Amino acid sequence: MSRIFIMLVATLAAMVMVISTGCAPKAVARVDFSYVVDPVKQLPPGMRVISIEPAKVGQTTDAKWSELSVSIMKNLINESASEFSTDVVVTDRRDTQVTFDNADMQAAGMATPTGTPGAGGQLLGAQGTILSTINVKEEKYYGQDSTVDISGLFGGGGRGVGGGGVDLDTRQVRNVTRTLTVQTEFKLLDTANNRQWDYYAPDPYRVTDRTRTSPIFGSDSTEEDLPPTDRIIGGQVARGARAFVSRFMPCRIRVDTEIVSSGNKDCADGVGLLRARLYDLALGAFRRALAVDGRDAAAAYGAGLACEAMKQTSEALRYYRQAVANARDYNDPITQEYRFAMDRMETYGDRVRE
Repeated sequence: MSRIFIMLVATLAAMVMVISTGCAPKAVARVDFSYVVDPVKQLPPGMRVISIEPAKVGQTTDAKWSELSVSIMKNLINESASEFSTDVVVTDRRDTQVTFDNADMQAAGMATPTGTPGAGGQLLGAQGTILSTINVKEEKYYGQDSTVDISGLFGGGGRGVGGGGVDLDTRQVRNVTRTLTVQTEFKLLDTANNRQWDYYAPDPYRVTDRTRTSPIFGSDSTEEDLPPTDRIIGGQVARGARAFVSRFMPCRIRVDTEIVSSGNKDCADGVGLLRARLYDLALGAFRRALAVDGRDAAAAYGAGLACEAMKQTSEALRYYRQAVANARDYNDPITQEYRFAMDRMETYGDRVRE
């Protein structure tokens, strides 16, 4: 009996066992809440008008991410002015129609004097200018895996299981490994002296996805099944822009995520309690699940969400780190949510307003 046939029989047996025994029901919930974070430092005296230049983008980066970054920062500053009475007016180059080259000169400390034509945001009397850079790199690697064509099992002529022999064909299928890297950089210049007043560059975000080859031909995932790149890039640009603006003015942070429980009943109960916004009760349920299995990543993530919603930020960070550490696949989309939550608490945890 061939090794391939043995592998096929084992795979089919495992599938039958899963179908026959089933799994504990899992709960799913959409969780959303918000809180306010205070700035790291105050704006310089007299900085009341801030202009936002279009982001510089790399050769492999779509210009639409510059538009997204500018829009997010402009909306955040306007929201801070409206909700928290931040005394700042914001404009961007879509308002001023100035040349981008001058923004590079300002970044290098060589800007032309205020009021000089072509002097960027200074044409509108801006005391501060935001410059940013966005670089996206996508790499793809192609390979091949072997898979079994089971169509021979159901034919005649001795090729099927009941025909006096087993003669299974193998097929070669293409696999794709995609690595996506997103890097953002932000700076605020004080146009009174053309000096950099604040700078923020989070660590590059890198995620690797791979198509999955099934032992049975025809059931493999393809390149189209990989997570959409726009969702990944857009999310990272938005997170970077929000973290930067929050450094110099109060901002509201909104959390909107989905959680899927493990097979543990207490974990599933906790997800339901999160959905009902009963955060303290949800935390108790997740802790009971973790007492049974400390490697339950879904329960740890749920506990982190409950703590974050209750502004227990140090505990939230601890649970998020536990979720990331025990996730099965570091690059799985669910694990990415765990990572985003951990990064969020590392960025804002000590600045959450009571």
